Amino acid sequence: MANARDLLKRKVSVQNTRKITRTMELVASAKMKKAQDAAMASRPYAEALTALVGRLAAAAGGIDHELMKQRPVKNVAIMVATSDRGLCGAFNSNIIRMAIQRIEYHKEQGHGVKVISLAKKVASTLNFFGHEVAERHQGIMDAPKYDQAQTAVEPIIKSYLAGEIDAVEVIYARFESAARIGPEQFTLLPAGGDGVKEEDGPSADFQFHPDPEQLLDALIPQAVKTSFFSALLQTSAGEHAARRQAMKNATDAAGDMIKELNRDYNRARQGKITQEIAEIVGAVSAMS
Repeated sequence: MANARDLLKRKVSVQNTRKITRTMELVASAKMKKAQDAAMASRPYAEALTALVGRLAAAAGGIDHELMKQRPVKNVAIMVATSDRGLCGAFNSNIIRMAIQRIEYHKEQGHGVKVISLAKKVASTLNFFGHEVAERHQGIMDAPKYDQAQTAVEPIIKSYLAGEIDAVEVIYARFESAARIGPEQFTLLPAGGDGVKEEDGPSADFQFHPDPEQLLDALIPQAVKTSFFSALLQTSAGEHAARRQAMKNATDAAGDMIKELNRDYNRARQGKITQEIAEIVGAVSAMS
Protein backbone atom coordinates (compact mmCIF):
# COMPACT_ATOMS: atom_id res chain seq x y z
CA MET A 1 0.00 0.00 0.00
CA ALA A 2 1.26 3.51 -0.82
CA ASN A 3 2.19 5.75 2.08
CA ALA A 4 -0.16 8.46 3.34
CA ARG A 5 1.70 11.31 1.67
CA ASP A 6 1.51 9.69 -1.79
CA LEU A 7 -2.18 8.93 -1.30
CA LEU A 8 -2.83 12.54 -0.33
CA LYS A 9 -1.06 13.80 -3.47
CA ARG A 10 -3.09 11.44 -5.64
CA LYS A 11 -6.29 12.57 -3.96
CA VAL A 12 -5.53 16.25 -4.67
CA SER A 13 -4.70 15.40 -8.29
CA VAL A 14 -7.97 13.50 -8.79
CA GLN A 15 -9.94 16.31 -7.13
CA ASN A 16 -8.44 18.81 -9.58
CA THR A 17 -9.30 16.50 -12.51
CA ARG A 18 -12.84 16.15 -11.20
CA LYS A 19 -13.23 19.96 -11.16
CA ILE A 20 -12.17 20.09 -14.81
CA THR A 21 -14.48 17.30 -15.98
CA ARG A 22 -17.38 18.77 -14.00
CA THR A 23 -16.83 22.15 -15.63
CA MET A 24 -16.67 20.55 -19.09
CA GLU A 25 -19.89 18.67 -18.33
CA LEU A 26 -21.67 21.92 -17.45
CA VAL A 27 -20.35 23.67 -20.58
CA ALA A 28 -21.45 20.75 -22.78
CA SER A 29 -24.89 20.78 -21.13
CA ALA A 30 -25.35 24.46 -21.93
CA LYS A 31 -24.24 23.99 -25.55
CA MET A 32 -26.34 20.86 -25.94
CA LYS A 33 -29.58 22.63 -25.05
CA LYS A 34 -29.12 25.27 -27.74
CA ALA A 35 -27.89 22.75 -30.34
CA GLN A 36 -30.70 20.32 -29.52
CA ASP A 37 -33.37 22.98 -30.06
CA ALA A 38 -31.85 23.90 -33.44
CA ALA A 39 -31.53 20.25 -34.54
CA MET A 40 -35.04 19.25 -33.54
CA ALA A 41 -36.49 22.31 -35.29
CA SER A 42 -34.52 21.80 -38.52
CA ARG A 43 -35.23 18.13 -39.23
CA PRO A 44 -39.05 18.29 -39.73
CA TYR A 45 -38.61 21.33 -41.99
CA ALA A 46 -35.91 19.63 -44.08
CA GLU A 47 -37.91 16.41 -44.39
CA ALA A 48 -41.12 18.25 -45.26
CA LEU A 49 -39.36 20.39 -47.89
CA THR A 50 -37.76 17.33 -49.49
CA ALA A 51 -41.13 15.53 -49.57
CA LEU A 52 -42.83 18.61 -51.04
CA VAL A 53 -40.26 18.88 -53.82
CA GLY A 54 -40.83 15.23 -54.72
CA ARG A 55 -44.60 15.70 -54.87
CA LEU A 56 -44.28 18.90 -56.91
CA ALA A 57 -41.98 17.18 -59.41
CA ALA A 58 -44.44 14.29 -59.74
CA ALA A 59 -47.41 16.65 -60.09
CA ALA A 60 -45.59 18.59 -62.81
CA GLY A 61 -45.39 15.50 -64.97
CA GLY A 62 -42.23 13.98 -63.55
CA ILE A 63 -39.86 16.81 -64.45
CA ASP A 64 -36.35 15.40 -64.67
CA HIS A 65 -34.43 18.19 -62.98
CA GLU A 66 -30.63 18.06 -63.27
CA LEU A 67 -30.24 17.59 -59.51
CA MET A 68 -32.78 14.73 -59.50
CA LYS A 69 -31.44 12.78 -62.47
CA GLN A 70 -30.46 9.21 -61.73
CA ARG A 71 -27.41 8.18 -63.74
CA PRO A 72 -24.93 5.30 -63.67
CA VAL A 73 -22.60 5.74 -60.73
CA LYS A 74 -18.91 6.01 -61.55
CA ASN A 75 -17.73 8.57 -59.00
CA VAL A 76 -19.11 9.18 -55.51
CA ALA A 77 -18.53 11.98 -53.03
CA ILE A 78 -18.85 11.06 -49.34
CA MET A 79 -19.23 13.95 -46.91
CA VAL A 80 -18.47 12.96 -43.31
CA ALA A 81 -19.49 15.06 -40.30
CA THR A 82 -18.00 14.41 -36.85
CA SER A 83 -16.62 16.84 -34.26
CA ASP A 84 -13.44 18.89 -34.37
CA ARG A 85 -12.55 17.84 -30.81
CA GLY A 86 -12.42 14.63 -28.82
CA LEU A 87 -13.48 13.78 -25.26
CA CYS A 88 -16.93 12.68 -26.43
CA GLY A 89 -16.75 8.92 -25.98
CA ALA A 90 -17.34 6.74 -29.03
CA PHE A 91 -19.22 9.48 -30.90
CA ASN A 92 -16.57 10.13 -33.57
CA SER A 93 -15.39 6.53 -33.94
CA ASN A 94 -18.93 5.26 -34.65
CA ILE A 95 -19.43 7.78 -37.47
CA ILE A 96 -15.98 7.17 -38.94
CA ARG A 97 -16.52 3.39 -38.81
CA MET A 98 -19.63 3.83 -41.00
CA ALA A 99 -17.68 6.14 -43.33
CA ILE A 100 -14.96 3.53 -43.79
CA GLN A 101 -17.60 0.89 -44.56
CA ARG A 102 -19.15 3.11 -47.25
CA ILE A 103 -15.73 3.97 -48.73
CA GLU A 104 -14.76 0.30 -48.94
CA TYR A 105 -18.17 -0.63 -50.39
CA HIS A 106 -17.87 1.88 -53.24
CA LYS A 107 -14.30 0.87 -53.97
CA GLU A 108 -15.41 -2.77 -54.20
CA GLN A 109 -18.04 -1.66 -56.72
CA GLY A 110 -15.34 0.01 -58.81
CA HIS A 111 -16.50 3.55 -58.03
CA GLY A 112 -14.16 6.47 -57.65
CA VAL A 113 -14.49 7.89 -54.14
CA LYS A 114 -13.96 11.50 -53.11
CA VAL A 115 -14.00 11.96 -49.33
CA ILE A 116 -14.89 15.37 -47.91
CA SER A 117 -14.04 15.91 -44.25
CA LEU A 118 -16.29 18.32 -42.37
CA ALA A 119 -14.28 18.18 -39.14
CA LYS A 120 -10.69 17.65 -37.98
CA LYS A 121 -11.31 14.22 -36.47
CA VAL A 122 -12.48 12.77 -39.79
CA ALA A 123 -9.39 13.79 -41.73
CA SER A 124 -6.84 12.63 -39.16
CA THR A 125 -8.51 9.26 -38.53
CA LEU A 126 -9.15 8.41 -42.19
CA ASN A 127 -5.56 9.30 -43.05
CA PHE A 128 -4.41 6.99 -40.27
CA PHE A 129 -6.38 4.13 -41.87
CA GLY A 130 -4.98 4.89 -45.32
CA HIS A 131 -7.97 6.65 -46.90
CA GLU A 132 -7.23 9.85 -48.81
CA VAL A 133 -9.25 12.94 -47.92
CA ALA A 134 -9.84 15.24 -50.90
CA GLU A 135 -11.29 18.26 -49.06
CA ARG A 136 -11.02 19.36 -45.43
CA HIS A 137 -13.24 21.71 -43.46
CA GLN A 138 -13.01 22.65 -39.81
CA GLY A 139 -14.52 25.14 -37.39
CA ILE A 140 -18.05 24.29 -38.54
CA MET A 141 -19.36 21.64 -36.19
CA ASP A 142 -19.35 23.33 -32.77
CA ALA A 143 -22.26 25.59 -33.76
CA PRO A 144 -23.04 25.21 -37.50
CA LYS A 145 -24.29 28.23 -39.41
CA TYR A 146 -26.27 28.07 -42.64
CA ASP A 147 -23.71 30.08 -44.59
CA GLN A 148 -20.98 27.63 -43.51
CA ALA A 149 -23.08 24.69 -44.69
CA GLN A 150 -23.79 26.48 -47.97
CA THR A 151 -20.09 27.19 -48.53
CA ALA A 152 -19.26 23.50 -47.98
CA VAL A 153 -22.00 22.02 -50.15
CA GLU A 154 -22.19 24.43 -53.14
CA PRO A 155 -18.94 23.17 -54.78
CA ILE A 156 -20.32 19.62 -54.52
CA ILE A 157 -23.55 20.66 -56.22
CA LYS A 158 -21.52 22.27 -59.02
CA SER A 159 -19.41 19.12 -59.41
CA TYR A 160 -22.60 17.05 -59.64
CA LEU A 161 -24.10 19.34 -62.28
CA ALA A 162 -20.83 19.21 -64.24
CA GLY A 163 -20.95 15.40 -64.24
CA GLU A 164 -17.74 15.06 -62.23
CA ILE A 165 -19.54 13.03 -59.56
CA ASP A 166 -22.67 10.91 -59.92
CA ALA A 167 -23.83 10.62 -56.30
CA VAL A 168 -23.27 12.38 -52.99
CA GLU A 169 -23.66 10.67 -49.63
CA VAL A 170 -23.66 12.33 -46.22
CA ILE A 171 -22.64 10.44 -43.08
CA TYR A 172 -23.61 12.17 -39.86
CA ALA A 173 -25.04 11.57 -36.37
CA ARG A 174 -28.82 11.45 -36.28
CA PHE A 175 -30.06 13.08 -33.08
CA GLU A 176 -33.29 11.73 -31.62
CA SER A 177 -32.58 12.58 -27.98
CA ALA A 178 -29.60 12.82 -25.65
CA ALA A 179 -29.86 9.06 -25.13
CA ARG A 180 -30.49 8.17 -28.79
CA ILE A 181 -27.67 9.26 -31.08
CA GLY A 182 -26.36 7.09 -33.86
CA PRO A 183 -24.46 7.31 -37.15
CA GLU A 184 -26.60 7.46 -40.27
CA GLN A 185 -26.10 7.82 -44.00
CA PHE A 186 -28.36 9.37 -46.63
CA THR A 187 -28.12 10.26 -50.31
CA LEU A 188 -27.92 14.01 -50.78
CA LEU A 189 -27.65 13.89 -54.58
CA PRO A 190 -29.44 12.97 -56.71
CA ALA A 191 -32.13 14.84 -54.80
CA GLY A 192 -34.80 12.44 -53.64
CA GLY A 193 -32.31 9.60 -53.99
CA ASP A 194 -33.63 7.99 -50.82
CA GLY A 195 -37.14 8.11 -52.20
CA VAL A 196 -40.28 10.01 -51.20
CA LYS A 197 -42.97 7.87 -49.64
CA GLU A 198 -46.67 8.36 -50.23
CA GLU A 199 -47.30 8.90 -46.53
CA ASP A 200 -44.92 11.87 -46.53
CA GLY A 201 -47.88 14.06 -47.39
CA PRO A 202 -51.43 14.06 -48.75
CA SER A 203 -51.99 13.95 -52.49
CA ALA A 204 -53.09 17.24 -54.00
CA ASP A 205 -53.65 19.01 -57.30
CA PHE A 206 -51.10 21.80 -57.71
CA GLN A 207 -51.42 24.98 -59.73
CA PHE A 208 -48.00 26.38 -60.61
CA HIS A 209 -46.97 30.00 -60.75
CA PRO A 210 -44.38 30.60 -62.02
CA ASP A 211 -44.02 27.54 -64.25
CA PRO A 212 -42.85 24.24 -62.65
CA GLU A 213 -39.33 24.44 -64.09
CA GLN A 214 -38.65 27.84 -62.51
CA LEU A 215 -40.21 26.79 -59.23
CA LEU A 216 -38.20 23.59 -58.96
CA ASP A 217 -35.01 25.38 -60.04
CA ALA A 218 -35.39 27.43 -56.86
CA LEU A 219 -36.76 24.76 -54.53
CA ILE A 220 -34.54 21.76 -55.28
CA PRO A 221 -31.16 23.39 -54.48
CA GLN A 222 -32.76 24.88 -51.37
CA ALA A 223 -34.02 21.45 -50.28
CA VAL A 224 -30.55 19.93 -50.81
CA LYS A 225 -28.83 22.65 -48.77
CA THR A 226 -31.45 22.46 -46.03
CA SER A 227 -31.09 18.67 -45.70
CA PHE A 228 -27.32 19.06 -45.48
CA PHE A 229 -27.59 21.84 -42.88
CA SER A 230 -30.00 19.74 -40.81
CA ALA A 231 -27.47 16.89 -40.79
CA LEU A 232 -24.78 19.26 -39.48
CA LEU A 233 -27.09 20.58 -36.75
CA GLN A 234 -27.97 17.07 -35.62
CA THR A 235 -24.30 16.07 -35.55
CA SER A 236 -23.45 19.13 -33.47
CA ALA A 237 -26.23 18.35 -30.97
CA GLY A 238 -25.06 14.74 -30.81
CA GLU A 239 -21.48 15.83 -30.16
CA HIS A 240 -22.44 18.02 -27.20
CA ALA A 241 -24.72 15.34 -25.77
CA ALA A 242 -21.99 12.70 -26.11
CA ARG A 243 -19.39 14.99 -24.52
CA ARG A 244 -21.75 15.80 -21.66
CA GLN A 245 -22.27 12.09 -20.98
CA ALA A 246 -18.55 11.32 -21.28
CA MET A 247 -17.64 14.11 -18.85
CA LYS A 248 -20.38 13.00 -16.44
CA ASN A 249 -18.97 9.48 -16.48
CA ALA A 250 -15.47 10.86 -15.89
CA THR A 251 -16.72 13.04 -13.01
CA ASP A 252 -18.52 10.10 -11.41
CA ALA A 253 -15.45 7.90 -11.81
CA ALA A 254 -13.27 10.59 -10.20
CA GLY A 255 -15.72 10.80 -7.31
CA ASP A 256 -15.51 7.04 -6.78
CA MET A 257 -11.71 7.19 -6.93
CA ILE A 258 -11.62 9.97 -4.32
CA LYS A 259 -13.71 7.81 -1.97
CA GLU A 260 -11.31 4.90 -2.41
CA LEU A 261 -8.27 7.15 -1.85
CA ASN A 262 -9.88 8.59 1.28
CA ARG A 263 -10.40 5.08 2.59
CA ASP A 264 -6.84 4.02 1.75
CA TYR A 265 -5.44 7.25 3.24
CA ASN A 266 -7.36 6.74 6.50
CA ARG A 267 -6.16 3.14 6.69
CA ALA A 268 -2.55 4.15 6.05
CA ARG A 269 -2.80 6.94 8.61
CA GLN A 270 -4.41 4.62 11.14
CA GLY A 271 -1.71 2.02 10.51
CA LYS A 272 1.00 4.62 11.01
CA ILE A 273 -0.55 5.80 14.28
CA THR A 274 -0.90 2.22 15.49
CA GLN A 275 2.75 1.57 14.63
CA GLU A 276 3.88 4.70 16.49
CA ILE A 277 1.86 3.68 19.59
CA ALA A 278 3.35 0.21 19.45
CA GLU A 279 6.85 1.69 19.23
CA ILE A 280 6.18 3.97 22.24
CA VAL A 281 4.77 1.08 24.28
CA GLY A 282 7.76 -1.04 23.31
CA ALA A 283 10.18 1.72 24.32
CA VAL A 284 8.46 2.21 27.69
CA SER A 285 8.52 -1.54 28.33
CA ALA A 286 12.23 -1.68 27.52
CA MET A 287 12.98 1.16 29.91
CA SER A 288 11.05 -0.33 32.81
